[in-house]
Amino acid sequence: MAKRKFRIEAGRYGGELTIGEVNADFVDYWLEQDDEGELIDHLQELEWGEEPEVEGIPLIKKDFCAWNECDDIEHVNSAYADSRFIITEVPADDSDDYLYHNYEDEVVLDPHCLHGREAYVDNSKPDDLTDYKPVLVFHSAEKGSFGVWFVETEGEDIDMDEFAYTLVETPYWEQIENVYYKKEELEMDYDYAESTGKGYHAMVGYMNMKWHDPFSKYTEEYLNKQGIWEEYDDEVTEKKKERATTIPLNISVNEIVGEVGTIENPGAVDINIDPITEPPVVGQEEADTYKDLQDSLTNLNADGNEDLGEDGENIKLV
Repeated sequence: MAKRKFRIEAGRYGGELTIGEVNADFVDYWLEQDDEGELIDHLQELEWGEEPEVEGIPLIKKDFCAWNECDDIEHVNSAYADSRFIITEVPADDSDDYLYHNYEDEVVLDPHCLHGREAYVDNSKPDDLTDYKPVLVFHSAEKGSFGVWFVETEGEDIDMDEFAYTLVETPYWEQIENVYYKKEELEMDYDYAESTGKGYHAMVGYMNMKWHDPFSKYTEEYLNKQGIWEEYDDEVTEKKKERATTIPLNISVNEIVGEVGTIENPGAVDINIDPITEPPVVGQEEADTYKDLQDSLTNLNADGNEDLGEDGENIKLV
């Protein structure tokens, strides 16, 4: 069976965010000013090597170059976590990794969120600074693509239920961090990353380092010890059960009513096949046949004999 290749991408909105330690005097000054626009202007003056328009502003930190290099605590560049995950099958020979279909043909994933890392910052000065660091938070909000992930199979359909992702919770947004397929972390392909800036956000504050969840904390050993993969397995099993449950059709003459049943082999979806989205419309003769069957099933055990058929035959399942 020939190999197949699928591209996974997330959203159209996201951006780059950094959190880095700076001088406490700088943080205290800007907390008192409470003016995001002036803070951003000042940071750009420092980045471009210009003399600050306002005198007396404390030094941000030694050897400060740019906001995106002030990142000793956090540096994230990805789509927002409320984005849609979209999957597209592309040629397996790598001839067109960025092939696009019509918008109507897009297949949207609903992956499992494994965990979220907390990276919050207090926008006021605590009375007790134990465990706190003075920090600068800067976020460049952008629109575009923030990279993609690829999955190859040995010819089988991709399993829509086996995707998972992690996120980082920041003072501005929750952003996607890692993506997994069948418990294997997928490598982000940044060749496709291209975005346009939509605006800057900046703040200063104090970060409690005891409450901060560093990226290094979430090792494979930690995920297993905390039962995170076990929760993932349970959710995948539940999703497959839900997909395997068939909902009976309620069929009437020349009228679309009821719901469409689900398919067998849950989780495996051939994205090249157009799904049935509405129950069938049938004629009077066929509708009467279904109605007779439905009435028979409804009245089958009305007498309380749950193990007997309509003619008294034993239908108990063993």
